[in-house]
Amino acid sequence: MDQKYRKGEFALFLDESGSPKPNPRDSAPFFAMGGVLVERADESTIETLLAEFKGRWEIDPNVPLHGNEIRSQKKRFAWLGKLSETERSHFMDDLTMTVVSCPIIVHACVVSRTGYLNRYLNKYGENTWEMMKSAFSILVERAAKYAATREGTVMLYFEKAGKKEDKLLEHYFGELRSAGLPFDPKTSSKYSPMPTTELSRLLRGIEGKSKSNPLIQLADLCLYPVARSISDPSNRAFSALRDSKLLVDCLLESTQVETLGIKYYCFDNT
Repeated sequence: MDQKYRKGEFALFLDESGSPKPNPRDSAPFFAMGGVLVERADESTIETLLAEFKGRWEIDPNVPLHGNEIRSQKKRFAWLGKLSETERSHFMDDLTMTVVSCPIIVHACVVSRTGYLNRYLNKYGENTWEMMKSAFSILVERAAKYAATREGTVMLYFEKAGKKEDKLLEHYFGELRSAGLPFDPKTSSKYSPMPTTELSRLLRGIEGKSKSNPLIQLADLCLYPVARSISDPSNRAFSALRDSKLLVDCLLESTQVETLGIKYYCFDNT
């Protein structure tokens, strides 16, 4: 164990999938925010596992493991398209085994675009939040709740996207710490929202990282299969995470899933 971190100190590495804009003309079925919750002392172990995977496949250490590029076999992973089917299958098996070998907890909030618009657009019109604020708030609060069950705290890391975008996430984080969840207390009471004072105590801070950060790359690899799991629950990557008990839901009592587990938001309004 890395002695500079105490047991129970967690880091949540975040990524997003899909556009957060509540645009009725957007054909993407979901927006998701999530990633991996790790004990700080395990970060070096994860970095080593990912570096060894890149070494086995002679991937430049500076090339991020970008899920979309790998799935589409384009850009820096166009070379996958030149492999035989057997070799590509071996690559994907190795990647999957590397991911599930990492000491991680996968968490997310997946928002149905159609359901979100059905629930909020007529009510709020142009003042409808971007889905990012809802997803970020739900995810971070639930990660904090989980950390609390382990007598821990959480530091957040997100992939830098630009000054404006980064400031927005930092703003959402500041609001969570100072005012708590931004939802109607009456309608959200069944989810046992964490008191603001406790949330502020558990959330240590937030910081942007570049895509070169191995754990940001891991967040990208883990989020997409979870986001797809409603429409394709048998997708290979999601099944591997579930079977390896790396999803936060697998670590919770059945009574805790509704308030601490992965949130599939607004799917009842589709």
